[in-house]
Amino acid sequence: MRKTFLLMSMLLFIGMAAQAQRGGGQRGQRMSPEEAAKTQAETFQEKFGLSDDQYKKTYDVLLATGKARNEKLQEMRASGDRAGMRDVITKFQEENDKKLKAIFNEKQWASYEEYKKEIAAQRGGRRGGGN
Repeated sequence: MRKTFLLMSMLLFIGMAAQAQRGGGQRGQRMSPEEAAKTQAETFQEKFGLSDDQYKKTYDVLLATGKARNEKLQEMRASGDRAGMRDVITKFQEENDKKLKAIFNEKQWASYEEYKKEIAAQRGGRRGGGN
């Protein structure tokens, strides 16, 4: 449960951070999968020192996952199955991580893991602790 909450929080934070970097926008307005993938890949390239090839592969993974996740979540919202949405988000994040681990080198992966912990801690603090 805690891991799921942390992963969801991280995804939400990344989206919010990306929106803030773009100059805001109206509350509730979602970025397209293309925008989100580009922003995340750029952040990862800057923070973890990805090569241009790694950036492209990371963008492709993030884009494919983002599109598939959004489609699945939209289906679930339409059917009223909101209870399973957290599990879907967690599943997609785990798939994302497996693919990113294959792209990143050991140092980049360690930095990514630390980054996820920092994001989760920041989000947890806003939500009243998150433990």
